[in-house]
Amino acid sequence: MSFGIRLRAEREARRLTQEQFAAWGGVKRVSQHLYEQDARVPDLNYLLRLQEHGVDIGRLVLGQTPTHTGRPGAVGLDVCVAAFRTVDEFARDASGEPLPYSERERFFAFLCSTLVQEDSNEATATLKERLIRLMSA
Repeated sequence: MSFGIRLRAEREARRLTQEQFAAWGGVKRVSQHLYEQDARVPDLNYLLRLQEHGVDIGRLVLGQTPTHTGRPGAVGLDVCVAAFRTVDEFARDASGEPLPYSERERFFAFLCSTLVQEDSNEATATLKERLIRLMSA
């Protein structure tokens, strides 16, 4: 299930119009429509505003509720936020435009799995440096 489908399901479960849900996220109805169609990906501020209204952004972004329990494979919200910010910054083509949604989603999943496998504090602190080295090679 794609992010857009999960977003629409969340909105419909709350019985809100696109305009009402968009207002929660601080965007216009057109942006909300594009997010639900997977034509655009929202920024972190949008997701954090939804979280203020009780939306589980871990479930929205990953399709499951992230919990950090110390178990292998557990993903904390801080890890998701770090991965989301990294995708937002690095998943762009040569002209600076965001990559297609499916490629950004794969990159996000890769980053989450990488961050889970390492100490999350070290990983979030050095992930950007490692990506910069990788891209300049």
